[in-house]
Amino acid sequence: MNRREKIYKEALALFNKHGYDNTSTSKIAEALHISKAGLYHYISSKQHLLFLIHEDYMKKHFIPILEGAEKFSDPEKRITYFIQNYATLLSQDASARVLIHETRRLEPRYRKEIKRVWRRAFHLIRDSLTEMQASKKGKKLNSAFSAFAVIGMVSWTFYWFDYARKGAGKELSETFSEIFLRGFLKGSD
Repeated sequence: MNRREKIYKEALALFNKHGYDNTSTSKIAEALHISKAGLYHYISSKQHLLFLIHEDYMKKHFIPILEGAEKFSDPEKRITYFIQNYATLLSQDASARVLIHETRRLEPRYRKEIKRVWRRAFHLIRDSLTEMQASKKGKKLNSAFSAFAVIGMVSWTFYWFDYARKGAGKELSETFSEIFLRGFLKGSD
């Protein structure tokens, strides 16, 4: 693990434990056993650090889920893959809670980068639902609202999920895809 990865990992752990507001750059530097000036060699501010952590997390965890889903030509399989892998990720690691919740704190240029990735996820789901409707497989519901519903449903996981329940992530991810798709598909009434 390189120095940047160590900084991101330690800072994210501290943000999870104490909250973003209650974690100073001094605390982060202390936990890393480096000086505050040493920390600022890698970042320009705590907000910049939050952005870098978020960007790194998305590149390592969320973008691969999008890329995996995009490989499916079948829209139902695309959505299922996205829901199940995103739900599994969130059921294994509560770190995304800090990242998603604190995105609002980022200055506009950083927030724009994060929103660009989320917009990609939204388009993936919305366009898949629209394809299903065009093939008469999906109910005539607002595809944009439905896309927001699935992303929101899964993203809310870390607020209530019991992380002590090892192995429950698979069941959770299957439940989410079943609830969402069987409520959307025709003939499931």
